[in-house]
Amino acid sequence: MSFGLVLLPEPIGPSSLEASGGERKNTGEPSDPQAWDAIVAGVRDILGEVVLGQDGPTRTLIHQPSGIIVRHRAGEAAVDLPCWPDHETDATWLVEAVYGIGHVVEDATGLVAYAPQLGVPLTEAESRVDDALDALTESDLTCVWPRDGFAVYFTGTATLADAAQCLKRMVVAEERDRLTVQGPESPPMEVTFAAGPGISHEAAFFAKKSGTPEMATHDRRFLVTFDDFEEVIDEMNTLIDVSLHLQDITRGYVVRSWNREVSPPFDEDPTDGS
Repeated sequence: MSFGLVLLPEPIGPSSLEASGGERKNTGEPSDPQAWDAIVAGVRDILGEVVLGQDGPTRTLIHQPSGIIVRHRAGEAAVDLPCWPDHETDATWLVEAVYGIGHVVEDATGLVAYAPQLGVPLTEAESRVDDALDALTESDLTCVWPRDGFAVYFTGTATLADAAQCLKRMVVAEERDRLTVQGPESPPMEVTFAAGPGISHEAAFFAKKSGTPEMATHDRRFLVTFDDFEEVIDEMNTLIDVSLHLQDITRGYVVRSWNREVSPPFDEDPTDGS
């Protein structure tokens, strides 16, 4: 599920918007060239250079740094952010950019913009930025977890090199931006590291959802993912071992993809056998 806006010819209620998925039947008619030129110019004013394209009657533009996509054909348009582009990009800026582009498309086409994730028109969505940030974070979780796994959110100075050191007896492959770890009978798991405003928003989102305010300011994350959930759970000792070691070096909070449960850091070293 992406974050964004749909633009339709007439005002409709939330139930109709949800039922339609924010889409209308394709009429097969191309977009108005003058309207499209105005959209492109307005989007460039907000984002800078964009890449133009066309898919049948649908004209498209993509802003590659942010990932924002605008689509327009006769009688409808959409502004989409399929995934958070990188975790250095501020989420509030992304939301405001999407909403600003929505106004550009409205002015150029006469269409009415709606925020499907909030179920309200753009004019109302602009007063609910916090809700929009939650919706953006929720939509981004499909990108955070393209596979099953867990995340460890933390503050401090731990890096991927520190993870490699603490997991060294399990590391079977090490690249610049990722580790592959594996136990004697477990399938491989991939470990990556990220930091920045995007991670802060993720941590704040989970803190709010789980009632764990202590993790709201965390801005660093280890992400551990794997392909076969059932196989990993069947031999879960390695999963637990990796999780405990990463918590040990970070004093971080674990969030699991399969149930969104949050586990706080341990008061004592869980890997200490004494």
